[in-house]
Amino acid sequence: MKKSVSILLALCFVLSLCIPAFAADREAAFPVCDAVIIVGENASQTDLFAAQKLEYYLEKITGKDIQTKTDATQKQPAEIVVGDTNRADIKFSTDENGSYIIRSTEEQLIIAGVGTRGTIYGVYAFLEDFCGCRWYETEVISIPENKALTVPADIDTEYETYFEYTETDTASSRDTEFSLANAQSGGVYRWLTAEQGGNVGYIGSFAHTLVTYYCKPEIYFDEHPEYYALHKGVRSRNQLCLTNPDTIDVVYSEVLDLLERNHNPEESMQILSLTQHDNQEYCECKSCAAIDKENGSHAGTMITFVNTIAERVKATGKYDNIVFDTFAYQYTRATPTKVIPRDDVIVRLCSIECCFGHTLDNPDCKVNAEFMKDLKAWGKICDRIYIWDYVNNYSETCMIFPNFGVMQRNVQIFAENNVKGVYEEGNYYIENCDAEFAEMRTYLLSQLLKDPYMDFDAEMNGYLDAVYGPGGKYIREFIDIMTEHAVTKNRHLGIYQSAKDTLYGMSYSDVKRCDELWAKALEAAETEKQRSEIGRSELSWRYWKCANQRAEFSRFRFMYHYMKAQDDLYDDLVAYGIKVIGEGTRQRDLSTCEMTHHFRVPFKWSTLYDEPYWDALDPYFMAFYKFLGKLHFLCNNTK
Repeated sequence: MKKSVSILLALCFVLSLCIPAFAADREAAFPVCDAVIIVGENASQTDLFAAQKLEYYLEKITGKDIQTKTDATQKQPAEIVVGDTNRADIKFSTDENGSYIIRSTEEQLIIAGVGTRGTIYGVYAFLEDFCGCRWYETEVISIPENKALTVPADIDTEYETYFEYTETDTASSRDTEFSLANAQSGGVYRWLTAEQGGNVGYIGSFAHTLVTYYCKPEIYFDEHPEYYALHKGVRSRNQLCLTNPDTIDVVYSEVLDLLERNHNPEESMQILSLTQHDNQEYCECKSCAAIDKENGSHAGTMITFVNTIAERVKATGKYDNIVFDTFAYQYTRATPTKVIPRDDVIVRLCSIECCFGHTLDNPDCKVNAEFMKDLKAWGKICDRIYIWDYVNNYSETCMIFPNFGVMQRNVQIFAENNVKGVYEEGNYYIENCDAEFAEMRTYLLSQLLKDPYMDFDAEMNGYLDAVYGPGGKYIREFIDIMTEHAVTKNRHLGIYQSAKDTLYGMSYSDVKRCDELWAKALEAAETEKQRSEIGRSELSWRYWKCANQRAEFSRFRFMYHYMKAQDDLYDDLVAYGIKVIGEGTRQRDLSTCEMTHHFRVPFKWSTLYDEPYWDALDPYFMAFYKFLGKLHFLCNNTK
């Protein structure tokens, strides 16, 4: 009997050890696969849209019929509550449009947000963070299958938006689904309907509006040259005199006309841009010069002018949701010492002079240190700073722009300095010049603008795997090598950088390794689409080698070899639809002159450098090139 009791006690002891372990293996979960979506009986159009999107993607993930019901129905065993309902009394700690909460128990999952965009952003965040979905590009979307999808029953996420305005500008940025999934709120390159949450939109043009949109010289200059800047003793058609009362009256009148046509009082905010034209021909008349001297900056006249227009518009009492946007750009970048922007004036600080290989807070980079000084100075006098940032080589866009090492820290700097909006200007002409990593940069920037502290490496690797397939890991190593050689302590990366002045210290072994990585990536590709994407992105590396006469483009090779390599590169650029080498507005169209792309560096493969004598010599040159080809063939086929 004692032996039996001892055995029973021992068994109980073993079970007592096993039960906690068994319980630990069965952590509480919410069964998404068996849940019903609940919306309010009088749900807003944005809540209904969010619920429809959630239903659509959960059906794709689980393969099940996911039902949506209103909160007028009886409580279900497992409910996904979307937006404002009677199922939960939700308190938000912020009123920032786009903020949201995601919370779960074993019976209920709540996704709800603030303003017109919060619930929509919350739904996409749930799909991303807990279901593994990603919207990498317009046509590259990852929706994993999981017929038994569950999520932890103790989710307690409260997200507050970092920026009220976010904008990127490549092809995917123009796509509605990509923009919604990646929380792009700007209205320049996409227009979201009211049910999709709307945009932070500009009324009229969003940049360089003075003289191009307001007080146009073709209308006023001949009769009233005094409306325009007196620069170097001559009236310029390219900037306004910002202190002339008649100029102010004309612009104010045209602003009111625009508002009468396009103002929407239902929007939470609309932006009207009053921004200098893209040149240095600022006014030096006695009145403008006096204000600028008093303020120690040409921003003195600009902020005074914009304040005046804003004050007059607000005095009408009709446009409370209008804010006014102006630049701190080039000659207006320095902060004025006297005049202060009104509360309804946005100052958009532009980083065009910066180095994009060093982080903005790198104290050893002089141009970036100056920018940081201006950012902090504007922050002391302006509550609404936006940033116009640059992430592209506008001179030679076909070449890689190795800024991946600074992107995350730079966006963090914006967030940490109370910046309210960010426009990341990249390869906006990508349809004619898609030969690098512009779409990946857009995806990563979109993620950073949602969360500057996200796992950058994981998101980059995920993109590379999704777009390039198994070869993505080799392309990642290539990008790391490019990033390592982007800058030195005393050499920088600008947005108009020559290909011959980038990737410092690339040794023979570095170039050889990069060639091997691209070859391995192509070999690992599993689909024709992956091979095509690898070939497209490799163009940026081949372009750099051609510009620097490295590897197959070396002048130490037989003439036919490097000429043939240049010819192949040119043909592949054309095959991939490349029509421009750099920024289209700067006439960097790809030339059709064959002699040019056989002999010259790729920077000069544009119509900007076409001269008549090249066309005249072209037939003779092509005959010579064909002769070299035949000679090469004979030399390599003679036994």
